[in-house]
Amino acid sequence: MRKNALYLRLSLADGDLGKNNKDESNSVENQRTLLVNFLQDRDDLADEYIEYVDDGYTGTNFERPEFKRMIEDAKTGKIDTIIVKDFSRFGRDYIGVGDYLEQILPILGIRFISVNNNYDSNDYLGKTMGMDMAIHNLVNNLYSKDISKKIKSALRVKWKNGQWTGGKPPFGYLRDTETGEWVIDPVAGKYVRAIFDKAIEGCNTTQIMYYMNEQKIPTPGKYNKENGLTHYGYNQKLPETEVLWDCGMIRTILCRYEYTGALVQGKRQSVAVGSKITRKSKYGDMVITKNVHPAIVSEEEYELAKATIMFMNKPGYRGTRKFALKGKVRCGNCRRSMVLMESGANDKMYCPHKKLTGKFSKCSDEAVSVMIIEGHVWYALQQVLYILDMIQEDIEEKANALDGVRKKKLKQLELENDKLKSERMRQYEAYAEGIITKEKYLLMKQQLTDKVNRNQTEMERLTHLSVEENTYKTKVASAIELLDGEMQHEKITQELVDATIDTVYVYDKKRIEVVFKFDDILMRAIEKYQKGEKEA
Repeated sequence: MRKNALYLRLSLADGDLGKNNKDESNSVENQRTLLVNFLQDRDDLADEYIEYVDDGYTGTNFERPEFKRMIEDAKTGKIDTIIVKDFSRFGRDYIGVGDYLEQILPILGIRFISVNNNYDSNDYLGKTMGMDMAIHNLVNNLYSKDISKKIKSALRVKWKNGQWTGGKPPFGYLRDTETGEWVIDPVAGKYVRAIFDKAIEGCNTTQIMYYMNEQKIPTPGKYNKENGLTHYGYNQKLPETEVLWDCGMIRTILCRYEYTGALVQGKRQSVAVGSKITRKSKYGDMVITKNVHPAIVSEEEYELAKATIMFMNKPGYRGTRKFALKGKVRCGNCRRSMVLMESGANDKMYCPHKKLTGKFSKCSDEAVSVMIIEGHVWYALQQVLYILDMIQEDIEEKANALDGVRKKKLKQLELENDKLKSERMRQYEAYAEGIITKEKYLLMKQQLTDKVNRNQTEMERLTHLSVEENTYKTKVASAIELLDGEMQHEKITQELVDATIDTVYVYDKKRIEVVFKFDDILMRAIEKYQKGEKEA
């Protein structure tokens, strides 16, 4: 039986809380009490319910974990009714809420009830939600935009007063646990100072990077991790030996005005209320407050150091060529995405980490031809298709051989259980007629029941094996159909890559490893078959 969904949401950012962050009318506990009481008073609703709580998530978008889980449960039929306190708990995006109420939820067959709005979608079957409800949603949307403006205004006031509202300070600074002010890290601050000194001397980013790596100075991420600042860590997928300074890190430090003692805030802004997409702010929209914390370099030194790198060529970005394997090709050593270098008919890919860190990295400095990479992938796909064909033949042979044996065994067990149950009834009749004692009857009953249960367990095992076998056969057949169909194009298509390729690791042009995205069962079967071929 499907259940009701009680959806509860609370967010400070939406203005859901009043003065001193307290508003009993909107608290999660208050919402819960209201909805449970409502449910208990309604005879037309089931008693059972699933609760979904998004505490601390804005209503201006639908990127909320419990909301997403609720919609997935609606799709799979676990729930048939969604109940909320009011429309604003469900969402404050006027257009988005309208889409859910008038299109998505009706398609899923979900009834929607907003208690305080006295709204029940069953009252609007075949009709729109009505002008009053549309206006109510629009008000919620405008309210969110108004709150967003107020929050931004409040933040700008704090920024102008020299209050830091961000998270971690830049490398070289620590945050005082009592005052919250930035203080210079005595060790990391010297590293930052050394970078500026080298730039002032006229060194470019590559030369400074070489110097930092030669001196074995830890990168910001490595330094913070070694000093227990784990939330400032680095990419854990990167091998320890490849955690090195690169030109990008040097450039980032030399371009941070904060090292002069200033705070620079409002560097990025969201493109719309509730959106997670941000864009770089115009210089005039940033708030710069000088002399807020101790400076590592003077303004003159900052400008001089920055001037030395201003006209240096920035590292190139990925090519624009339409490439089916884009985003899938990684360096086999450092695991970073490789960069496409376009050069007409002979496009190549190289490891950017090696290019940035030079001789200190163990990555290959070889640029590998795209044709070679695609050739390896194509060959690997052909091998997988061949193996799956062999597996399918093997499955059919074994299935045909075992099917008859398994059915015969199941029939025998069923007949035996029928006889055991009959014998158990006969023993009861003998006991009822006084032919055998109660003790003997109970003993015989237990022995016969144990045999029935053992047979039943074996029958379930055999049935489960048949189901597993059929599932396995279906998966293999589907994989073959997919590969066979896409490979008819005789080229690596985007559809083929999206369906089959997880990652391509390039060590050099002779060693390229292809990792497929088939499920565990198929991958184990393929690996087992490959192992058997090698042993043979």
